[in-house]
Amino acid sequence: MRNRDGKAILIVMVALVALILVAALPWYFIISRNILDADSLGRTTMPGEQASVDEAELPLDLPEPTYEPEEEEEPEPEPENLLHIPLDDIVYDIRSISPELFRSLNDIASEFNAVAVSLVAFDGEAGEFFTYEYGRADTETGRLVDVDTKFRVASLAKLTTVICAMVLVDQGLIDLDTDISVYLGYEVNNNNYPGSYITTRMLMQHTSSIFDSGAFQISRDRNSSESVRFLLERGSSFRRNQPGSTFEYTNFGYSVIGAICENVSGMSLNTFAREVLFDPLGIDAAYVPSSMRDTENIAVIYNDRHVVTRSVSEQLEVGESANLGHDLHLAQTNLTITAIDYARILAMLGNGGVFHDIRVLSEEAVRAIHNTNVDGGPFDQGLAVRHSFGDFLPGAGFYWHTGSAYGLFSQYIQSDMAILNRGVVVITTGAEADREPNGMVSVCTELSHMVWENWDTLSLDYEATEVEDEEDED
Repeated sequence: MRNRDGKAILIVMVALVALILVAALPWYFIISRNILDADSLGRTTMPGEQASVDEAELPLDLPEPTYEPEEEEEPEPEPENLLHIPLDDIVYDIRSISPELFRSLNDIASEFNAVAVSLVAFDGEAGEFFTYEYGRADTETGRLVDVDTKFRVASLAKLTTVICAMVLVDQGLIDLDTDISVYLGYEVNNNNYPGSYITTRMLMQHTSSIFDSGAFQISRDRNSSESVRFLLERGSSFRRNQPGSTFEYTNFGYSVIGAICENVSGMSLNTFAREVLFDPLGIDAAYVPSSMRDTENIAVIYNDRHVVTRSVSEQLEVGESANLGHDLHLAQTNLTITAIDYARILAMLGNGGVFHDIRVLSEEAVRAIHNTNVDGGPFDQGLAVRHSFGDFLPGAGFYWHTGSAYGLFSQYIQSDMAILNRGVVVITTGAEADREPNGMVSVCTELSHMVWENWDTLSLDYEATEVEDEEDED
């Protein structure tokens, strides 16, 4: 009896233990799973505690993804007034390749008592330039003239102004034989000839009947913002010649061309010239000198008594009108440029409007500039160029122009381009003011003749030579 009772109790205990195990088994799995999940998240989660939604959705053992958008590489901003093409012309120093010619040029410069001379002979077809420098750009500081010295070249500015206008002709924005009133936005008439009108071609050929009146000179000196329109509408700057009939050299007429360029292009002449002429040819030049990239090497202007007439600071003070189409003092005389850069412009014209494979003008525009069909007395007049015969090529013609202001004399001569694309640019300060019978400047003409007559001594077998700065014998 006792044994049965013991077995019964044992069976009951075993059954109870089994029941407890069965009941505890689910809790074992729940606790184990929560512990594993909590470990994987780096924290402890107790039974019955709910993990946050953000934590529950995080992937196990993986870093949280980050997405950074790829940055597009933006091109570096172009520096203002960046030269668009490098200059790779072949430049020779006359002093190195022809010492005898160099001494002869020194003799002429000394004979005319020049303070400074910058001369460049060029062969545009070969792309070769021959340079000569004499004297000082600034006698007070002793700064010598070098190939990079910039000069205010006076009336040689007229040619670059015409080139700017001819770019607009090529673009179909100006017609040379249309009434200029169309481009200026107000009526321009010589009241002595009702019904007649003035054209841009007449302005370029100096046959417009507009002349340099006293009012023009005064207004130019004042730099009145309304001066061009004021003088034209006032009517006091017209001769009694019928427009288109008579040659009379005029600075004011070129002020009007500058005004036309500004009104048509929508830019100041200074900005437009840089965009269509100077930058494409890699030239650092300007009608407003302070806008040039390099203003450290501008020549002081001296008269024939070697007195300063325009200091560098005075030249840098020149500004431009805030109103387009009003400036009186830039287009005709205020270009500041080196002799070699001016030679590059001439070489471009001699090559039919192209330089370094950059086209500035059409061949038609270049022909129009050199169509010298107006009688200017001792020369034939074209669009800011003159034409004469003899002197430089026997039996052949040559183109030329002069500049003269405050004691600076400038001049270029260029061969008839049907034969050669060759020429000489000369700029002087402080020299004697003699003139030739045809109006050419004596000091510039004699220097040009000396180079032209000895061109064969400019041997092309020499490599371009970089010459150390040293004082010339003057």
